[in-house]
Amino acid sequence: MTIEEAGAKLQERFPKIEKAAVPIKDYLTLRLSSAEDLLPVSEFLKDELGFNYLEIVSAVDWLGPVKPEGFIREPNPNPFLPAGATPQHQAGPPPGAPYRPAFDMVWLFGNLREKLKLFLRLDISRENPRVPSLTGLFKAADWQERETFDMLGVLFDGHPNLTKILTPDFIQGHPLRKDYVHVKDKYDL
Repeated sequence: MTIEEAGAKLQERFPKIEKAAVPIKDYLTLRLSSAEDLLPVSEFLKDELGFNYLEIVSAVDWLGPVKPEGFIREPNPNPFLPAGATPQHQAGPPPGAPYRPAFDMVWLFGNLREKLKLFLRLDISRENPRVPSLTGLFKAADWQERETFDMLGVLFDGHPNLTKILTPDFIQGHPLRKDYVHVKDKYDL
C-alpha cells in the first residue's frame, strides 16, 4: 500500500476529510472537519490501514505574535555574546502570516510495516479547546496529550490523568499560548 492509496481509502470512508492546503513537509496531511471525526478516523487508521503508531500529538496557536509582557527584555544576559553584539529583536509579524483565533491540532500516525506516515490536522476554538483523547487507542497519547494540555490548555476528553507534566503547579496559564503573560514567581531574578 502506498500513502496515496491509504489517503484515498481514508477519504472514501470519511468523505468530509480534505487534503490540507498546506501539507506538513512532504507528508500526506489531511484536515478533519470536526473533533467528532477524530476517534473514528483514528480507529480506521489503526485497525484497517495499519497505522498502529502515534508519533506526535501537538498543537499550534495561531493567535498572532507573542505578547512580550512578563518576559525578560533586558539585553541578552548570555556571557558568550561577542563584545559589541546586540541581541536580535523581531520587527513584527511576518507578512502574510495566517493568524486566526484558533489552535491547529496535529497528530502524526505511522504505519511501521509499510513505512508510511500521515498527518491529521484540526482547527479548534481557543475559547473552549477540546478534543477526544486517543489514550484508549494509543498508549503513546498519554504523555503527549498531557504536554499539550500543560503548555497550551487543550482539554482531552476521556484522558485518564490529564494533569500538568512540564510546569510546576504554581505556574499560572499555559506558556505556549500567544497571549500568555508570565507572572513573576519565586524563581525569577
